[in-house]
Amino acid sequence: MHEHWSVPQWIQALVDPERREHLLAGCARARELWAEDLGAWMAHASTCAQCRSVVETLELVPDEVLDCPECRTSLNVVHHLVDELEHFDPLVALELPRAEAMLERVSHLPLEEQVEKVIEDLPLRQWGFCQRLLFEAKEAWYDDPGTAHDRAVLAVAVAERLLPNDYDPRWIADLQAKAHAFLANCFRILGRFRESEIEFQIAERKLSAGVGSGREEARILSLKASLLNDQHRHREALALLDRVERIHTARKERHEIGRTCLQRARVLKAFGRGPEAAEECARAAAELAPAREPRLHLLARQNAVHYLVQAGQPERARQLFDNLPAVDDRMVLLRRSWIEADLLRAEGRSGRAREVYEHTRETFASFGLHYDAALVTLDLALAAYDEGHLAEVKLMAEQASVLLTRAEAKQEAFAALSLLLRAVEGEALTLATLERVRSRLAVLQPT
Repeated sequence: MHEHWSVPQWIQALVDPERREHLLAGCARARELWAEDLGAWMAHASTCAQCRSVVETLELVPDEVLDCPECRTSLNVVHHLVDELEHFDPLVALELPRAEAMLERVSHLPLEEQVEKVIEDLPLRQWGFCQRLLFEAKEAWYDDPGTAHDRAVLAVAVAERLLPNDYDPRWIADLQAKAHAFLANCFRILGRFRESEIEFQIAERKLSAGVGSGREEARILSLKASLLNDQHRHREALALLDRVERIHTARKERHEIGRTCLQRARVLKAFGRGPEAAEECARAAAELAPAREPRLHLLARQNAVHYLVQAGQPERARQLFDNLPAVDDRMVLLRRSWIEADLLRAEGRSGRAREVYEHTRETFASFGLHYDAALVTLDLALAAYDEGHLAEVKLMAEQASVLLTRAEAKQEAFAALSLLLRAVEGEALTLATLERVRSRLAVLQPT
């Protein structure tokens, strides 16, 4: 029986105790393998001049520890932490538990004072704290863009003040690039496109001084493609995504290729190329690893149905829809319900479609997803128009306006909806007008 190694013990064992330099010596390829496959990492380290000492030092770990399932579980936690922190030095993983306390110290303050704290307080300038802020920013992109913006602003302040004596300068440059790119994405979601463009320019300049592994470049270009898509610069967005896919292909990252296919599908749909979008979803489903992100894999298959419906191919869509696997994720089921309603309407079953739309709208509203609820409300209006219930179309347009207000939608969205209301009141409503307004509102929703 031996004493099981904890996460801190593993971290200390994987750091050269004399020089305090991580055994990977800053090698980007070794750092990637370290987070993915210990065997592949050791094989690389044995042939890499920078990393050759890794194998020798690993021999300092007792065999009973390497062979122990509980000890290896702790080592896997270290792998996860290093991957989440995106820094080659496991010692940095010790900063992550402290990040929670750091955030509690400043989160109650106004944003300007939070930034001042970072400027004045040296202990706050830590890699782990910056990554924690960026993680929270990403988590809040969809539901709380205001909080996402504040976290990203603070993360930029931390990243710009990290000291080269504490962290490798090239990795600092990559983290700074990531922070500026996340802030750029927050500005995009908030509709502040010019500020988003400026932050992306800064991120790309920072990237030129980074490690050059391709990982950060792919992330930044992917986020920038979303900005170009929102700006209706679809050709440019597709060109960027082609670059992103080439990076992932060179790095043999099939799962990331799948994610890129999904993003390309969204751009193609916005570009009016529905069948191609459906094909990209099929590619995504083939590339994505279901065990890694089962929800994303299911969404790829569902989106293929959605794009076929939008492209006017209900027969193909029905075949795919009826073969979708069972799922217990409520958000995936909610999206599926919306797609089913669209499919029912495309099949001419407007009455049943309205029932499903109504349930979907109520559920979106109960989740606080008011913009989605507004779009479903306009789908209800379309189904009502199919059945000749024009009075209901006006009611739905008015309800959509209330939901857009709750969603704090862009003014352009209200302007588009006002065209619909004027057409209804002037008894000049046509199906083309209703579809055009609904399409415009979908485009104005941040991706």
